[in-house]
Amino acid sequence: MSKVVLLVEDNDFIRNMYQLKLAKADLAVVEAIDGKMALDKIAEHKPDIILLDLMMPNVGGLEVLRELKKQGVVPGLPVIVLTNVMDQQTIAEAKDLGARDYIVKTDLTPSQVVEKLEPFLK
Repeated sequence: MSKVVLLVEDNDFIRNMYQLKLAKADLAVVEAIDGKMALDKIAEHKPDIILLDLMMPNVGGLEVLRELKKQGVVPGLPVIVLTNVMDQQTIAEAKDLGARDYIVKTDLTPSQVVEKLEPFLK
């Protein structure tokens, strides 16, 4: 049975690109385009890992992390931030809220991002 990845990304092109890479790695992908949808999908699909963008409409990624921490979902559910936000304060806040890793989209190829997920899926 394949592991389920919740991919939370508002940009259609980026979301589709990662969806293809994740599916090619034999992972089941559930998609959300904002934080509110992500919180609903987490409850509905019980993902094994979350790839979470920070800058999204309605409810942003840090708000999702705050809610997951409040609910006690993290650290049991690995959340990997995948964003282009590079400031140290945001990185520190995401990690304080329970993010297991913080990946800047421009630093890695989608294939490298998928490789970074492997230890969290064992």
